[in-house]
Amino acid sequence: MQAMRATNRLSRARWSLPRLHLTVRHMHLPAVRDWTSVEEQLEGYESGGYAVMSVGDIMGSRYRVLRKLGWGRYSTVWLVRDEHEGASRYAALKALTGVASDAPELHELEYLERIRDSSPNHPGRPHVIQLLDHFYHRGPFGKHLCLLTDALTEDLWSFPRRWRNRVLPTNLVRQIARQLLLALSYLHDECNIIHTDIKPSNILLVSPDGPVCFEDAVKADGPPEMSTGRNSEGILILRTRSRPLLYPLPLENANLEEAATWNNVSVKLADVGVACWADKVSEHFTPLIQSTALRAPEVAIGAGWGRPADVWSLGCTIYELIMGQSLFLPDMLPESVPYFHTMQFGQYPLEMIQRGEFSRHFFKEDGSINMSLPKYPSLAEKIYANRAIRDVGAFVDFLQSMLVLDPDKRASCRDLIDHEWLKS
Repeated sequence: MQAMRATNRLSRARWSLPRLHLTVRHMHLPAVRDWTSVEEQLEGYESGGYAVMSVGDIMGSRYRVLRKLGWGRYSTVWLVRDEHEGASRYAALKALTGVASDAPELHELEYLERIRDSSPNHPGRPHVIQLLDHFYHRGPFGKHLCLLTDALTEDLWSFPRRWRNRVLPTNLVRQIARQLLLALSYLHDECNIIHTDIKPSNILLVSPDGPVCFEDAVKADGPPEMSTGRNSEGILILRTRSRPLLYPLPLENANLEEAATWNNVSVKLADVGVACWADKVSEHFTPLIQSTALRAPEVAIGAGWGRPADVWSLGCTIYELIMGQSLFLPDMLPESVPYFHTMQFGQYPLEMIQRGEFSRHFFKEDGSINMSLPKYPSLAEKIYANRAIRDVGAFVDFLQSMLVLDPDKRASCRDLIDHEWLKS
């Protein structure tokens, strides 16, 4: 059984890590021998696929393409400069695939418009990506919706990989956690939006230097790395290597444990492409939201989900930023999630099991798990054993209030914003 193999692999793996310390921070991302293997695939350039773009192109009659920042299953993302009437404003251009641009079940533009137009004075609004403009581009593989949003630096998947053991300073994570809770509160309470895909790669750092960061990067850029290949139809395709903008690290003599060192750090929650209206969950295009390793218990067994699912994913994300490793294996199988949860947090609530559409695959009629599982150290034991945190008790309580199996008992964003750990 795949789930049993996955749990056996995990039981042998991870809970004897050395205690981590913040002694050396200037690490570098590993070199990729063949960068084309980690870019969008050539097969994605077909009818309904990616937009064909290159550095130097003018998009929407005004946006000059300067640099490729990244890509995803349904889009590529580029740094552009608005050259209309001397505006010289930098932005990120997200070009959706033809399929994503036309899909009636995806509402990214609508979500971004709601985010832009709601409650301008809410403290969480500055920590959510903002729509600047949009237009449609006709290319060889279809019509592509292009979304212009804030130009930002790297995400919280890549940034920790520049630090020893991928561990960020506690006060930096505290600053980030506070801002993300405000961002989620804004989405949940003001915009009626559930994000559904909270994870480190969807959280981006704001440049502390403003437009200067982008100007300097463009001036320093050499010719972009490019590769040609043929798609499944034999058409020659030109691809560009992604180069996200790196966030500047503190000076060598900076006190990493001092809260003031991180006062100016700001993050934004991005990518609402698979979000959902909070009052229309039943209409969402998939019941299995979230990355597998960050999937909430109620989602895993089909027991109905809502805003608390985002809180669970955020709790997993904060754990990863503090500990330097994910709470659950990133490559865990979807059908293994309830088993991992049970090993880590104990028995699922019987009432939740009873309403779960998929519960019969994991639980017996009395609500007990349907296989013998190893017992793992508690969340508190893992944190105490592997990470030196001054206010560890408050941090453990903070995480435990987010990672509650029962969504009805899970803390809300409003509750968490006032938590002791964020104020210490």
